Amino acid sequence: MTEDNPNAPAAPVVEQVPVGLLTCQHTPYLRNFTTTVLACSKKPNKQKLYEVQLQDTILFPEGGGQPCDYGTLNESIEVKNVQRVGTSHVHHTTAPVEEGIEARLEVEWKRRFDHMQQHSGQHLVSALFDQIECFTVAWGMNATRCHVELSKAPTPEQVKDVEERLNLYIRRNYPVHVTFTEERPPTMPKDYVGPNGVFRVIEIMEDLDIVAAEEDPLGLNATLDENGEKVKKGLVHLDYNPCCGTHVKSLKDLQCIKLLHQEKIRGDNCRLFFVCGQRALNLLQETYQVTRDLATVLSAPGGPETFVETVVKNQKQSREAFKQTKNLYKDLATYVVRDWAAELKEKNPILEDETKGPGYLITYHREDAEMDYLVLLTSLLKDQELVKGGRIFVLSAGDKKEGGPMIVTGQDEGLVKSVAAEIVKHVEVKGGGKGRWQGKSKSWKGLEAAHAAAETLVQSA
Repeated sequence: MTEDNPNAPAAPVVEQVPVGLLTCQHTPYLRNFTTTVLACSKKPNKQKLYEVQLQDTILFPEGGGQPCDYGTLNESIEVKNVQRVGTSHVHHTTAPVEEGIEARLEVEWKRRFDHMQQHSGQHLVSALFDQIECFTVAWGMNATRCHVELSKAPTPEQVKDVEERLNLYIRRNYPVHVTFTEERPPTMPKDYVGPNGVFRVIEIMEDLDIVAAEEDPLGLNATLDENGEKVKKGLVHLDYNPCCGTHVKSLKDLQCIKLLHQEKIRGDNCRLFFVCGQRALNLLQETYQVTRDLATVLSAPGGPETFVETVVKNQKQSREAFKQTKNLYKDLATYVVRDWAAELKEKNPILEDETKGPGYLITYHREDAEMDYLVLLTSLLKDQELVKGGRIFVLSAGDKKEGGPMIVTGQDEGLVKSVAAEIVKHVEVKGGGKGRWQGKSKSWKGLEAAHAAAETLVQSA
């Protein structure tokens, strides 16, 4: 029915192509595509994006462990997210789109192909670990790594063997097929209803004739039929699993697979990390650059081959240098405390039977020292019986801009606490303690003023 002809039949209602039969799923290498806008939200959502329904799409909606595709609509509108709602698909765009118009889509190919490599790689990885009863119970993909969660941890020898076979199958270039089944897989999301009552399955077949040709290049042991022709050995399943994702057309497009490390998780399960294709090449480049940088840092001109030897040598030299430094600091501390003993004997003498004498402050700061050195000083002060009467020692260490440790010690605990409280007014230092106060500062700005204030307090005590 139309306004000009009320008796004309109504225009057919255009329905969405359901998830499972989308163009992105059956033709994943298609980069540009034209479809129709069915609906668009009047207002943006909380992410400030408009929700658009298209008849069909080449942008994959997030699902099955695979992130969604990004792309553009009519060249200028960005598609920032694509989500599955049951068997429907919703595109989240940066601008509204008029209902009924053509929508020219372009997929962000670099991201799409990366996801294809990782997802197809995961199917192959899981298939080979299934063969050794390390079953995949989950998998995940982030921006740089993928992982499969296995029902048990494989041994290093098993991992090595699986990796060799993975890359052997890639060299053999087995095809990756999309097929369908009427049997609902138990792993399918509850809200997903298979279009036309069928469910999409990814199938990777091993060609036994390729295997035979590798093992017997001349065909000397081939089985012949009654006409003298070689009998075909046929195909067997490597992988046959339900999947909604986008996949490569053959294993050669995976380029390579590198299995990485394992992480122990709940029960006997483990996460095994891996990368495929361009991600493996990126990881190789990153690792190579790190080794180049480390060669300079470690002074190892021989490169990675000499890293262990160089690190062992450097560690030995470091231990020897640390031991020498520790002995030098011990000698230095002895001289410092000896000078303090002479100063106190002259300026703040205390008789052996005196429990309280006049207040006297000694301040000390060393920029190239750490807490161990301050502890050594306080230990020597105690050994020399210099911590008595009204004497207060304010010891600090560290770079003026970066701060460091501080110790305030003395026989009079009340005076120690008061001096520490006065210092905190001038220096950004936090600490505490009973008998001996110790803390750490972020900088030594105001240290001179803190010393002056402490001096005034001790003299008036």
